[in-house]
Amino acid sequence: MQTLYNHSGELIAYHYQNMLIHPENMEVMGLVLGNCVYDRQAKVLGKLFQQQVHNIEGEIIAGQSDISSPLPQGFNITRCILQAWHILVKVKDHSGPWVKAGTNWARTSLAELLYTTEPAYA
Repeated sequence: MQTLYNHSGELIAYHYQNMLIHPENMEVMGLVLGNCVYDRQAKVLGKLFQQQVHNIEGEIIAGQSDISSPLPQGFNITRCILQAWHILVKVKDHSGPWVKAGTNWARTSLAELLYTTEPAYA
């Protein structure tokens, strides 16, 4: 389980087995397929490469830790896989746009993009 953080270094999500998981309620907020990052409605938000998530414009919206964290106690992998499946079946664009990596942080972080979409599994 890798941690994703914002420009201030605050934990915003976990990246585990292609799922982006909320750090508090452990709900799936998005997916990483290949290097494409999708929200809960299967909208492409950007790409994950060079230990960073870049939006379509190339700005950084999250960083990813090199260090793996242990799974939290009580983590329900079955529930997360079911939630991820509801997102996966909505994905229509499997290639995603070309993203050129920039060095500037975006005004909107990955957390703001992920936390504001409605769950696909409600």
